[in-house]
Amino acid sequence: MIKWCVIGAGGIADRRTIPAILSDKNNKLVAIMEKSETLCKTLGEKYGVPAYTDEETMLKECDCDAVYIGTPVFCHYRQAMLALKYGKHVFIEKPVTLDSKQGRELVDAFKKAGKLIFVGYMMKYHNLHVKARQLIKEDGIGTPNSMRLQFTCWYPDIAGAWRQKKSLGGGGAIMDLGVHCIELAEYILDDQIVDVNGMYSTKTFSYEVEDGAVIIFKTKKGTLGHIDVNFNIPDVASESKLEIYGSKGYLISKGSLAQEEVGEMSYLYAPQGDYDAAQSRVTQEPQVFKGENGNLYLKQIVNFCEHVNNNDIDYSYADEAVHVQEIVDKIYQGEK
Repeated sequence: MIKWCVIGAGGIADRRTIPAILSDKNNKLVAIMEKSETLCKTLGEKYGVPAYTDEETMLKECDCDAVYIGTPVFCHYRQAMLALKYGKHVFIEKPVTLDSKQGRELVDAFKKAGKLIFVGYMMKYHNLHVKARQLIKEDGIGTPNSMRLQFTCWYPDIAGAWRQKKSLGGGGAIMDLGVHCIELAEYILDDQIVDVNGMYSTKTFSYEVEDGAVIIFKTKKGTLGHIDVNFNIPDVASESKLEIYGSKGYLISKGSLAQEEVGEMSYLYAPQGDYDAAQSRVTQEPQVFKGENGNLYLKQIVNFCEHVNNNDIDYSYADEAVHVQEIVDKIYQGEK
């Protein structure tokens, strides 16, 4: 049984992570912390646990094994280090910190203390993305040559929104959406991005961070990639699309870049021998896989708990999160 304290119990914690924790009999929620007194009281009553407005007081008074952190990015480093001070394992929302320097310091501190730190990149648990990775490993599309990811969220000007201030969120569409795409691309390809560039702008809204970006990359094994992330495209106008084209076929997923295990993926195996000078295009029907409607947040919590229970202190997840931040840092630095 893993006993959990939650720092930042509103937002994504209330919508996704706390319900996931409570849905698993091997987990127990023991306390929550939320800065707003009104929300703190409401959430404490909702979940029937002690509620605090100060995280250190909660950690002093409550016996827990792990801490989930779902606060704005600028809080991550301080709060994770505080949880480490009290000897807790930590599951932290993405992105890990405001920049890779902070991230590396944080992960190295956990390594030194022998405590587990995970970062919440839940899309790699999606059954369609797991299937895509498997098919690529099995030579199902030959050599992956080209990849594209599109991930958007309509995010207009909102008074007080922390994601719309650089000092609080570290950036805009790249920090919020692009990090998911970068992490997912490396997971599916089982490869690392080694060269990256990007352009971004604030075109539709008036906040200080970018509301749209285009990222291009090259992996260690030579796959070329393209990422589109936007806060300024209506939700219904985006297909949330993942495309991978290889020397023997393709994988095209629509709707799977999401918080839920939804969407569908078309898979075509179509190796070609000789050159066709006429460039005749013969249509073939692909195989179609469907999202299984599982709980991505529960899947990542279960994985985290298995590592804790087995005393398998695996830092690969956290190291990957820092690597993602290194890539993001390069994009922002290159656009100055």
